[in-house]
Amino acid sequence: MLKSFQARLIMFVLLLLALAQLGTALAVLSSLKEDNYKQGVQSIDVSRNVFDLFLAARAEQLTKGVEILTSDFGFKQAVATRETGTIRSVLENHGARINADVSLLVSPNGELITATQALDIDNTIADLVYAARRSRGASISAMIALERRAYQLVLVPIRAPNVVAWVGMAFLLDQALAEQIKNVTGLDISFVYETGDNSMLAGGSTLPVNEKALLFKEIGNTKDLLTAPVFSNDEKYLSLGVDLGMTDQWGMIHLPYRPWLESYNHTRNQLVLIFTGALALALLFGVALARNMTRPINRLVEYATQIGLGAAKGRLESPHMSGEFGVLSNTMETMQNAIINREEELTYRASHDQMTGLFNQSAVEHYLSEALPKQDGALLLINIRQFKQINNMLGFDVGNILLEKMAQRLKTWSGDVHMLARMSGDKFLLIVNQNVSYQDCGAIKQLFSREFEIEPGSAIRLDISMAVLPFEYATASVNSAMRRLDIVADKAREDSRLCVFYEEGQDEDHRRKLIIIRDLPAALDSGQLFVVYQPKVSVAENGCHEAEALIRWIHPDLGFLPPDEFITLLERAGCIQLLTQWVLNTVLSQLRVWWQAGHEIRVAVNLSAHDLVDETLPNMVAEALKKNALPERALALEVTESAVMKDREKVIGVLNALQNMGIHLAIDDFGTGQSSLAYLRELPVNEVKIDRAFIQYMDTNKGDEFIVKATINLSHSLGFQVTAEGAENVEGVALLRQYQCDKIQGYFFSKPLAAEEFFNWRDSFNQR
Repeated sequence: MLKSFQARLIMFVLLLLALAQLGTALAVLSSLKEDNYKQGVQSIDVSRNVFDLFLAARAEQLTKGVEILTSDFGFKQAVATRETGTIRSVLENHGARINADVSLLVSPNGELITATQALDIDNTIADLVYAARRSRGASISAMIALERRAYQLVLVPIRAPNVVAWVGMAFLLDQALAEQIKNVTGLDISFVYETGDNSMLAGGSTLPVNEKALLFKEIGNTKDLLTAPVFSNDEKYLSLGVDLGMTDQWGMIHLPYRPWLESYNHTRNQLVLIFTGALALALLFGVALARNMTRPINRLVEYATQIGLGAAKGRLESPHMSGEFGVLSNTMETMQNAIINREEELTYRASHDQMTGLFNQSAVEHYLSEALPKQDGALLLINIRQFKQINNMLGFDVGNILLEKMAQRLKTWSGDVHMLARMSGDKFLLIVNQNVSYQDCGAIKQLFSREFEIEPGSAIRLDISMAVLPFEYATASVNSAMRRLDIVADKAREDSRLCVFYEEGQDEDHRRKLIIIRDLPAALDSGQLFVVYQPKVSVAENGCHEAEALIRWIHPDLGFLPPDEFITLLERAGCIQLLTQWVLNTVLSQLRVWWQAGHEIRVAVNLSAHDLVDETLPNMVAEALKKNALPERALALEVTESAVMKDREKVIGVLNALQNMGIHLAIDDFGTGQSSLAYLRELPVNEVKIDRAFIQYMDTNKGDEFIVKATINLSHSLGFQVTAEGAENVEGVALLRQYQCDKIQGYFFSKPLAAEEFFNWRDSFNQR
């Protein structure tokens, strides 16, 4: 036995040669069949030429027979005197002598004088006579169709000395003629025509009656046979059409193809036997060789299959082999060891955090999916407060060190912890088997009373927030339980208490927020949202020519929604631009009505921080103004200091673009920002609006009065107009007038009004 895989491969190539013999056999058989077909086509082409020559010779013979009649003096005299009876008798007698089926006499103009049968052929004969006259009166032979039957017609002129008439003899192309042609060609002949009934064929043929009917039915479109032969009757005949020059009339030549097929089949059977025998020998040799060759391969396949299926938790013993297969067996054993090690590593990584070695979120979710619902125990989520700032100040390396040390410290807690996991970022989760109390939270808090040493001589203290979800409030759904835990965690981050416990119904607020975010698009289309206008009164003119647009939302289920609530949610959800665009279009549509009526009112629209970092905002505002045919001075935009601070450089760029367009810009809620005076001189704005927190009680609070006075003087010195928000009493308004505030808005003059109510109020106020 050959042990070398290379030697076995050579023997396998020999097997391929045997398969190549099979391919050769198929090629030879295909070539034989093609040669048979070509010979059949050649034979039928020869028969077609003989067919054409036979009809031409017959036409010449018939022409000579008719010329004998036209040279008879007595017949000429009868034609000249138009003795119809004599002419008809002569035509019948002479036609019978030459076996003509129809005899006729035609005038020089092609009009039928008499015929042995009543025929409607005036136009056909006239065309033939006209063609004969163009050929100087020579005899002509043509194929014509009479009563849906094909005839060979011979026309010979009668001269005395000019042409005085034409004698015609027509000979039917029938089965007798087909038999004559078959005797010459040796092939079956058919003369066919369409019956008009679904293109069915009929006519005379030398074929047997049953085969004729089947062949005519299978042929279908006869025109296809005029260019190339077509098989019919299950390849029993190879048929070729002959164009007789008449509509719906054809000749056909049928080559019996069965003898050709029998010859081919005989040769094919012999070749098949030869090649089958050779192939059988090759296969027998190949089977014996393959068994010997595949035995070690099968052992290796079985070994690889067991490895792939993990049939054993331990390591499988590799097969002992020599040669190339021995090398492969050793390689597979090494691969098995690598796979086992890799699987152990992947299993660990799939359920553990790589930094801290604790369980990860995937492991937590897997445990909860099996443990829930559960009554005893709790989920305790711990967050590091201000961890992002720690990362920004000290770097991510220090942050990672803190996370590792925090994990180690949490492991020292004495509570009944089933699982300790790092969820993500600075979130750590304890799954506790006992019910958690405030004392337990205090014990955990105590773990962080000591500072964390990040390097020798450098330490930092961490502050944490804790959220507790007792299992009795955790639903059977893992997603729902984690959502409730996140709700408590959000509250704990904003709360200064030691820890925050989940209370039944706490997720209603979360659900309310989701409803608000979800329903905004539908609310914009259904009219739930609308705009009200709060007047801004000019102190110098004591008139109202401006207003601030404010949004109101009355939800069908939640009722009135405060703007501060839903605007903040929409900003967090990233869909505030949708609301801004709606407000802008609504306000400009109303302004278009007022301005077209001659009332030049300017309305201010509030922008959020998300709007101000959108560099396409100036183009959107310009297109909206153009769409409503309004000048830039009709619109004012108000921005808050906090919005400017979000991305100062980009926001100032957007504000510059808006101011260059001619849009009036105002800083809203001035005095509540982080760096009001430091950045005021850099902002491209026209107006400063003092926050209501300073205006509301300035008549009774000297500190507020001083701040308002100083802000007005500072803003005027920088070239800004000043608007006071939240004026509610006459004393405060008087002080604002005294300090030369430019504009005042507040409930002292009017609450926010609907568009029509605002217009009526303004009209009444300005006429005082």
